[in-house]
Amino acid sequence: MNCHFTAGPRVDIVAAVSSSCVLLGVFAMTTANAVVFATVGLFGRGVGLSEIQVGTIFVSSAALFFLTSARWGVLADRWGRRPVIVVGLVATAVSLFLFAGISQAAGDFPGVLAIFVALLAARTVYGLLAAGTQPAAVAAMADVTTARTHSSGVARVGAAIGLGSIAGPLAVAALIDLGVVAPLVAGGLLSSLAAILVFVGVRETSQSPAIGSQRCGAPSLRLGPFLALAFAMHFAFAALQTTNAFYIQDRLGIDAMRAMRSAGLVSAAFATSSFVIQGFVVARLGLPAHRSLAVGLGVCLVGLIACLLAPTYETLLAGFGLLGMGFGFAQPGLVAGASLAAGDRQADAAGLLQAAMAAAWIAGAFAGTGSYRLSSAAPLALAALAILGALVAAVVAHRVGPTEEPDSRSVGRSRLL
Repeated sequence: MNCHFTAGPRVDIVAAVSSSCVLLGVFAMTTANAVVFATVGLFGRGVGLSEIQVGTIFVSSAALFFLTSARWGVLADRWGRRPVIVVGLVATAVSLFLFAGISQAAGDFPGVLAIFVALLAARTVYGLLAAGTQPAAVAAMADVTTARTHSSGVARVGAAIGLGSIAGPLAVAALIDLGVVAPLVAGGLLSSLAAILVFVGVRETSQSPAIGSQRCGAPSLRLGPFLALAFAMHFAFAALQTTNAFYIQDRLGIDAMRAMRSAGLVSAAFATSSFVIQGFVVARLGLPAHRSLAVGLGVCLVGLIACLLAPTYETLLAGFGLLGMGFGFAQPGLVAGASLAAGDRQADAAGLLQAAMAAAWIAGAFAGTGSYRLSSAAPLALAALAILGALVAAVVAHRVGPTEEPDSRSVGRSRLL
């Protein structure tokens, strides 16, 4: 069955409010998740959990995202964007409130195993029910953008994620003197408020203007290269994130406390540069998806080389800043290109893309820590190989991508990834 539609976006106050609420939801969920990463791991170690148990708690959510993202994407196309985003935000809030309650009542648990099971259950709530938030948000932005502005719309979602990645650790730093419970409760309240605003302010649309006159149908053949690209790119960053504190300590020969502080600044440099690129530069340049990808992956390779050769902490910080810039260009290109190749199944495609990313974070975490035993530089080399693989996947995606017909507000033809 063929179904064509040519409707374009209606730029009005309602659409602007709707988009703002979607972005607030993404920001709140990312901030809350960053709070969990900054507090629950250290809390778990403090009450006697092993590193493997702490890792299992976090990997569980990635595994559940992998298993459920595609299904949530289908539901977002079937039910609408708003209910899926609201469910994800409510689940995020419930998960953080559970974490706060477990932290407060840790002394009343019968043993370490009981605490581990409780923390795992709290994270499972998030993993099962929140996987649809980002795919639905990407689809919601696709609903109000054209082919030419699609990368910019997706970049705003990435900017919201980047800003949340910065805000979460800052919130923990500001509130941790009040105890572990304080930042967890704050994250839960922020997610609850965002859920209310999304429920009230997000407008559903019946079609996706970003697709222009694209034919409906199964996007699997066109989407395949993007799934491979997503896996390769996020595999690289997962391998780095799980080992960068070790690399900083060993490379600079500093103690554990200084290494943790330095690693935090490195993560902030990555997140900040990624946020600036996605929030301001991508939207201003208006690069098509394939060019944004090419620029981003190229900059990532330069950043990896800089990190491998860095003689000082300052140059290492600059190297990770370059990686953040590269990610800031590449991620919007990846998501926008996949979305444009997906036909009218926007949330479905975004769910599949998130599943590929979740799988990459699981595999990359294990590969990074495993290769680090061989050499401190091995994860960086592994990441460079993965980025090269992503470049190959990007070339394939560009060759198999459809040619997009612009709507009445566009001029000329744009070759999609």
